[in-house]
Amino acid sequence: MPARPSRPAPGVAEFGFNVYGYLTGNLGLGVAARNTVRTLLDNDYPVRLTDFSPGPGMQGQDLTLAAQIDRGLSLPAYAVNLFHLNPDQMLFLLDPWSGRVTLRGRLNVGVPFWELPQLPASWVAPLAALDVILAPSQYVGRAIAAALPQARVLPYPQAVHLPPDIVPDRSRFGFSGPQTVFVMSFDLRSDVERKNPWAAVEAFLQAFPPHRSDVCLVIKANNVETLPGLGRHLHRLRQVAQDARVRVLDGPMSYRDVLTLYASSDVLVSLHRAEGLGLSLLEAMSLGKPVVATAYSGPMDFINQSNACLVGYDLVPVGASTQPLYGRSGSGAQKWAEPRVAEAAAWMARLADVPQLRRQLGEQAKADAARRAQDHDRGEVFAQLEHLVQDTQRLSLAHQRSQRRLAALARGYPWRLAGRILRVGWRRTVGRLFA
Repeated sequence: MPARPSRPAPGVAEFGFNVYGYLTGNLGLGVAARNTVRTLLDNDYPVRLTDFSPGPGMQGQDLTLAAQIDRGLSLPAYAVNLFHLNPDQMLFLLDPWSGRVTLRGRLNVGVPFWELPQLPASWVAPLAALDVILAPSQYVGRAIAAALPQARVLPYPQAVHLPPDIVPDRSRFGFSGPQTVFVMSFDLRSDVERKNPWAAVEAFLQAFPPHRSDVCLVIKANNVETLPGLGRHLHRLRQVAQDARVRVLDGPMSYRDVLTLYASSDVLVSLHRAEGLGLSLLEAMSLGKPVVATAYSGPMDFINQSNACLVGYDLVPVGASTQPLYGRSGSGAQKWAEPRVAEAAAWMARLADVPQLRRQLGEQAKADAARRAQDHDRGEVFAQLEHLVQDTQRLSLAHQRSQRRLAALARGYPWRLAGRILRVGWRRTVGRLFA
């Protein structure tokens, strides 16, 4: 545990972290932010928490940190601003009138999550204005380094911390005892084409002929009602999944409920085309479940041949349905992985027929996820940031440049806010037309 100075020098902010993120949101970025806060608290770092809304219907869904968030309102700003949300959203915190963020004299740090090999053009300026960027996976780190070769990037390997009392409850979900249950979970706001549930359905149907009644596939779609127009993707999914053994769950579930679903299942399937991290895989592995996953992008930090069923792929041009930033105008012409469905089907058939393989992979996955969590809990990257704060207090040249860039971004806040209001209104109008 790092040593703490008894008191800061006169005129210098006390060392600690002002964490800005989706701290009560029911989405992966919210889970990641809560995991970071837990590590900071476990290592006795002072924290001041500010909850940020990810969108209608998504804030206030997880109240794990509610007491600390309320307490943060009365705390002074600490020496480090930790923006645990993506840079395009970070810009909307830089409101020069509200004073929500104190930029001057602070070490400004961001944790961006991105899914494609190239960063979107709109992210470059806000990331370049930060003193430090924490890369949550090697895949994300490579994208940052390619766009910003001069940036100070520190590896920040992610882990998950699950409630200790998550247990299987198969009867709750209607699973029979002998069934082998495959599960896939995704957020409809995270781009349905990238998450690729179609491939999971296709692989399942290839793996198991109609007479096999001892298997089922459950697809959990999250945040269906939070944005107009998303329902059309769910309708398309139901059209593809016209098999009694394939179930689509679209009702709201708490984070604990989703984890209980994983615990009640036998195998998690993720035939993603790209992932910045792959949170659902880490969660299932932490629960001792084997995963069938595309061997590409962020999850390759923690999945391998000894703890997962790796599915090969071919690189194809990106085709997105709900994320404008994935288009050519947002981030240029890019490629992502098209998983080989036949390989996934072969793995699914083998896992259904060989329970011992499921147990072996699940045990290794759980052990590897636990080791990753132990490394994360040490909070070594935060000790590095503590040393870097001394540079900001000496006003290094790099820090002075970052301060000027952030000030310029803050001055542009009114125009960004007006543009955002217009875009949201347009998307809602279009969403209602196609709902």
